[in-house]
Amino acid sequence: MPPTAVALPSGAPIRDLVVGSASFVLREDGSTVSWGANPPLARSSPLFPDPYPQPIDLGGIANMDVARDNACAVAGGVGYCWGSVDWHNVSNPRSRTDRALPEPVDAPEPLVQISTTPVVTYEDFGSPVRQPQRWCACGASGDVWCQGYNASGQAGDGTKDYAYEPVRVGGLPAPASQVKTTPDATCALLTNGKVYCWGSDFYGQLGNGKFKISSLVPTEVVLP
Repeated sequence: MPPTAVALPSGAPIRDLVVGSASFVLREDGSTVSWGANPPLARSSPLFPDPYPQPIDLGGIANMDVARDNACAVAGGVGYCWGSVDWHNVSNPRSRTDRALPEPVDAPEPLVQISTTPVVTYEDFGSPVRQPQRWCACGASGDVWCQGYNASGQAGDGTKDYAYEPVRVGGLPAPASQVKTTPDATCALLTNGKVYCWGSDFYGQLGNGKFKISSLVPTEVVLP
C-alpha cells in the first residue's frame, strides 16, 4: 500500500515525530498533535482509536517518549506520564489503571529528558503476569532518576526493590545527557561521551562483554 499524507491542523513547523500505539507530532513551539489508540492518545476523545490528528492540552513539550501504550514527556522542566498502568499499582499485577491524560511525576529536580517502557505481559506457570512500566529521566543536574519496576536492578539504585518513588541512579562517573529505557535494562549517555547501562544482561544488552550477568549499578559499555 502506498504511503498517504496525514492531514494535520495548521501550526508551527514540525520538529519531531514520536510513534507508539498512538502517533505524536511535536512542533517547534512545543505544541503537540496526536492520533491513534487511547491510551496513549493524551487527550479526551469519543473515538477509539481516533484517526484524526488533534492538539493535546499539554504545551511547551521539550521531548517525549512513547512505548506502545505508555508515554512520558518533559514540559517546562516537569515530567509527565500517562498510559495503560499506574506504576504505584503493583500489589495486584493483574490490575490495570489507565491514565488517559498526562499527569506530572514527582521528581526531585527539574527534568530535561525522559524515557519510559511498555507494560509487559507474560505467562508464569500458566498464570498471566503484568510487568509494570518504569520511567527514567535526566535531571538538570545531570543525575538520572528512575521510578517503577526494578526486579532486575533496572532502576539503578543498587537494589531490586520496586521504586515507588523516584530513585537516583548511583555510580555514574559524569553527568548524563540522555537516558533510554527497555523493560529490563537502562542505558545513559554521559557528557564525557561514554555510555553506561544497568539491569538485566540476559541477552548481553549491557554491552560490557559479559553475558547473563545482571548489574544493579551502572557498568560501562565497551565501545570499539
